[in-house]
Amino acid sequence: MGDGNNSAPGRPPEPPSGPPPGPLSGSAPSPPGRRTWLLALIGLVVLAVGVVGLLVGTGAFGGDGGSEADGTPPPAPASRTATGPETPAVRETPAAVSPAEPAAEGLLPFGRTHRYANGVEVTVSAPERFTPAESAAGHRDGNTAVKVEVTVRNGSGDRLKLVTIVVQGRDGEGREAGHVFDTDQGVLPLTGDLLPGRKAVATYGFDVPPGTGDVLEVGVAVGFTGDSAQWSGPLP
Repeated sequence: MGDGNNSAPGRPPEPPSGPPPGPLSGSAPSPPGRRTWLLALIGLVVLAVGVVGLLVGTGAFGGDGGSEADGTPPPAPASRTATGPETPAVRETPAAVSPAEPAAEGLLPFGRTHRYANGVEVTVSAPERFTPAESAAGHRDGNTAVKVEVTVRNGSGDRLKLVTIVVQGRDGEGREAGHVFDTDQGVLPLTGDLLPGRKAVATYGFDVPPGTGDVLEVGVAVGFTGDSAQWSGPLP
C-alpha cells in the first residue's frame, strides 16, 4: 500500500534540494532609501575635506605668518600709498637732524689737482722766483717775478681748446698781478688743442709788487662757463 511517500521502505527520506527558505538562504536586497543615504553621507565627507584643504591653502588658519611654536614673528604688513605700489612698513623713529650743508670750496694748496665738471683736471705747482730775460714783457724793476707750472689733463670726451683756459694771479692784498711773458725761458701760456686723455704743461709768470704780502693766489678757469678753482700759498 502506498502511504504517499515515494521513498522505498527502509530508506531514510532524501533531503530537499536547495537551502530552505528563510533569512539564511541569502541577504535580501537593500532598500533604495538606505543606499541613497550612504551616497549622500560620502558626498558630505568629500565636500568637508575639500573645504578644509582650501582654507589651509589660502592661509585662513594663519599659516602665512610665524607660529608660536618656533617663535618666528609674522612679517610686518605692507602699506599702500596713493601714488605708488606697496612699500614695506617702516617703524616710526624720532626725526633725525639733517646734516649741515657742506662748506663752500676753499682755496687749494699748490700742488693739489682739481677736477672740473667737464672732466678736465688742473694742477698748479708752487711758485718759484725767476729773473726775466731782457726780452721779457710784463716785468717792472723792483717787482718780484714768480712763475708756476700749470698742468692740464683733458679728462673729457671732447677736444679741448687750450685758449679757453684762463690763468690769473693775485697778490697778498687781492690785487691782480700782471703777467710776465718770457720766450727765452718758456714762460708762455697754453696754446693749441688738447685731445681727450692727453695733458699739456705751460709756465705762467706773474709780476708781484713789493709790500703786497708774501702770499700768491692763482685762479684757473676752464672754458667760458665760469667753472674755476683757486690755489694759494706763500711766496718763495
